[in-house]
This record gives sequence, C-alpha cells and structure tokens, in this order.
Amino acid sequence: MAAVLASVAVAVGLLASPAAAVSQLHKLYQEPGDFEARFPDIVKLDDGRLMAVWYRATGHTGPDGTVQLSFGAQSGTDWDAPHPALAHPATMANKDMRDPKLGKMQDGSVVLTFFVPGDGVYYSVWKPGWTTFTDPVKLPVPAQITGGALAEHGGVLALADQGGQTSQVLIPVYNSAGAWFIRATWRPVSDPRLLVADAFPLATNAAAGNGFTDTYTEPSFVQVAGTVIAVVRHEQNNGTVSNGRPVKVMKWNPYTFTGTGSYYDVQALDNVWASSHHLAKVSGPNGDRVLFTFGDKGVALRPTYGVLIQNPLALWPTSPKKVLIYNSGTSDQANPSSVETSGGNYLTLAYNAKPKSTTEGNGMSPNGGSLWVMQSSASEY
Repeated sequence: MAAVLASVAVAVGLLASPAAAVSQLHKLYQEPGDFEARFPDIVKLDDGRLMAVWYRATGHTGPDGTVQLSFGAQSGTDWDAPHPALAHPATMANKDMRDPKLGKMQDGSVVLTFFVPGDGVYYSVWKPGWTTFTDPVKLPVPAQITGGALAEHGGVLALADQGGQTSQVLIPVYNSAGAWFIRATWRPVSDPRLLVADAFPLATNAAAGNGFTDTYTEPSFVQVAGTVIAVVRHEQNNGTVSNGRPVKVMKWNPYTFTGTGSYYDVQALDNVWASSHHLAKVSGPNGDRVLFTFGDKGVALRPTYGVLIQNPLALWPTSPKKVLIYNSGTSDQANPSSVETSGGNYLTLAYNAKPKSTTEGNGMSPNGGSLWVMQSSASEY
C-alpha cells in the first residue's frame, strides 16, 4: 500500500510541479529524525519579510508538539534557520501546541495563537525588531460560550479602525458545541494584550436526522471593506465516520453587530467540501479578492486546492474553478496557508508526512517531514 501511495505522490509531482498552474518554488525546511513540519501559517510583515510558523512533532497529534518560527525574504526562496517560536519554550513544556496561526495587528505586531487539546487556546505576541514571541497567555472563555475547551484553526483578525471603534479584533474558535467568535480589544502595551469582551455563535452542532451530527469547526476570517467574511468547516459524523459536507460562508458588518437578530448572510458552497482551509485577502483590478485554499475532502487523500474569489462580497460561486496546488500522496496533508507577495503573485505553504509503521496518515510520502513553498499567480485561477 505504501509503495502505491508513493508512486501516486510522484505522479502528481512532489518532486516537480504538482499541476501545470502551480510551481514548487522552494523547500522551506526539512525536519530531522522522526520530527515533521505540519499545520503551517504564513504572514507578510510590514517590512516586506515573510514570517512562517509550523507545528513540530513526531505525529499528527502528540504530547511533543511545539511551534517553530522562520523569517524569509519576500521572494519565498530565502529563509532563516528555524528556531522555537517562543522566547521561553519551557513555559509550554509537555503541552501540545497545535495549529499555530498568525494574525497581524494594525500596528505591525503579530499575534500567534495555538490550542492545547482539552485545555484551550493560547496566544503570544511578536513585535517588529523581535526574534521570538512572548510567553503565551491562555485565552479567557467568555460566559456566552458553552461546550467545553476551545480550539482554533484561524488567525486573529484585526479589524480596520472605523469611527470610535479602534483596535478591535475577532478571534475564531470552535469546540464540541460548534463554531464561535470572540470579540476583544488589542492593547499592545497593556496586560492582557487581548482584552476579551464577549462571544457569539457562528454555527451550532445539531443532529442531522440520519444518525449523524452536523458539526461545524475551524472557522477562519478575512475582512473586505467593511465586511467580515468567515468560512466554517462543515461535516457530518457519528463518532466513527466523518463525511465532508458543503462549507459554510458567512458575512456580517462587525461595526453594527449587536448579537441580536439575523446578522449573518449565510451561503453553502454545494460542491466545496473544504477542510483545514485558509483565507487570504489579495489585490485585484476592481477591488480586493480572496484566495481561498483548502484540503478538498471530496477528493481522495484530501489534496490542497485553491479558489480565487473575484467578488467576495457577492454570492460566491457554488461550483468554482478549483486549482490543484499540492498533493503529497497521503491523507495527512492540506492545512494550507497563503500570502500575496506582490500584485497577483501568491505563495502557499504545504507539507509532507513521513513514512509510518502504523496506519497514521494512510501511507507515506517521499521527502517526508518537509515543508514546501508553492507558487501561483492570479492568471492561473
């Protein structure tokens, strides 16, 4: 089985271009020994450099997971040697630091979030000129949230200032009850730096009527003009089987939102079963666009695809053109993150798992433990 999957991986282009529209630009890093580089995130800093983080562990989950950090040139081909993201890694000793995500604040600072299974979401701060992040702080859980410990898969969104509403952020989270967002104020020199105010549900888990439960997880946000756009992962599961369902797209005005009434515009993308997705606001000739990258659960092994949403404030196409970005040849993949380096040029991070003696990952990939930079352009979507 492993040999078959390895041949499939080569066929889709692990060692060359995985699709005609996308080039494999650079191997960002190769984790040594049993370690692997998973769940990457990338952001463009105010000085033009790139910042990347990823989950360093020996398995898809485990007690040894930490977060690595590297800085790169805007080209995406030159990266510093990675090092622990935290200034004092011992502060998170024996805690599994899963799904590291980055959110850039309006002042150029970056907030790193991650979650510890069964414990909750933590955040840490980097400021221009620093080389590491501060000691993590556990995110308080507002009284409005039910359902147990929080997790996250989307970065903190710093809202554009409008009128008297300044330094406001939205934090996407989820738990056993569904998907939520937390509202907070960014305070760069005060403690706590994220002053939590309240929280609201995005989508609530409920019985599907067929023996399965509709579950909503991994919300991620982007802001276009005065509108927040969220994508929420949707699946049906019964505890043993998990089936992909159409992803949910939600929009609302964060400046007039009060939490009462029907504030969300909601749409399901019928033919997009997105998991572990990412939203990047990118430039366009007629206004901002959104590059939506995701693991496609409707395709064997869940490869990473990209969709360029030309008019994100209008209804999204229910059957959009999907561009294959990466397929490692094993189901332990996806979790992409993308950034626009210059007008219409995009970089997307992707990873390869290592050969396993167990069934984890359902196979093996050449170049296991590696983190890749993929390159595409707007004309290819």
